[in-house]
Amino acid sequence: MSCSGTNAYAYGTMASNVISLTLVLASGSIIKTHHRPRKTSAGYNLTHLVIGSEGTLALVTEAVLRLAPLPRNLHVGLATFKTFQEGVDVVVSLQKLGHRLEALELADGPQMTCVNVSGLAPARRFEEVPTLFFKIAGPSMHIVQDQIAVMQELCKTHGASAVEITHEQDEMDVIWGARKCMGTALLAMKQQPTDLFLHSDCAVPISNLSRLVAGTQSLIHQASTTNQADWFCANVGHIGDGNVHSSIVCPQEHYDAAMSVIMDIARLALSLEGTVTGEHGVGMKLRDALEEEVGSEGVEMMRGVKRSLDPRGILNPGKVFRLEGEGGEPKL
Repeated sequence: MSCSGTNAYAYGTMASNVISLTLVLASGSIIKTHHRPRKTSAGYNLTHLVIGSEGTLALVTEAVLRLAPLPRNLHVGLATFKTFQEGVDVVVSLQKLGHRLEALELADGPQMTCVNVSGLAPARRFEEVPTLFFKIAGPSMHIVQDQIAVMQELCKTHGASAVEITHEQDEMDVIWGARKCMGTALLAMKQQPTDLFLHSDCAVPISNLSRLVAGTQSLIHQASTTNQADWFCANVGHIGDGNVHSSIVCPQEHYDAAMSVIMDIARLALSLEGTVTGEHGVGMKLRDALEEEVGSEGVEMMRGVKRSLDPRGILNPGKVFRLEGEGGEPKL
């Protein structure tokens, strides 16, 4: 799932839309994980094991994917709020009512500032306040109109200062164009070409999302003050599944301090019953945080899986968890 926003909220994560894989193991063996049933309980779930392995267990040569229909009767909307929590409250209430929209994305005020400063959404200037972007679609206009009415009522109940919903293509392009440009727009906040752009992608229960964002803003503000530099922080979340992208723009010489903050954000997410990464993966930067999330026994279990499929450690060595001892050569 990308930062540009998708309909994954309605149809599940990318992983849930993978039916089967054809794999090449480190030994050269070729395996097909499943055929094409809608469901299976035949043995271990090798498909999702490999999807989450970040290239450390096998090479994927073929994927069979589940297709989703194009949305019908599409409407796009946005609502603005005084606080991030108000936007979260709308989504929590929406889920309690059992409604599932095509997309739900919540940006904080600084993120909306990026959109305006960047000029990447030139058709209009957006309010620089927490803003909920959403898509509504359905097989009939009756269903869509019901969802529109629910969203308008919930936004009003939870203090929205403005709500707009449209099915006009030009207007939909303007609204969703602002959501799609947010990742690139952050680069406009660099004060120097050498400034860094770093980010986290923690996920927490939706009810804890505003606490994660507020805590992230506080951690970055503290680090900015300590380092006597003007760090910039912005947040945008795939709020339907509690995944939030927190970004830092700071001077290049503050890399170590910024990475320390990224780790603190990960620990904050864990304290809020979340995960250190919702979609981007552990890589090499979050290996230590992974152990804090699943424990040393959990990481050792992962090493055991790695050891059985890649005994020489030749597939993405060092990714997800450490394979080497202090100062030693790569080993399992």
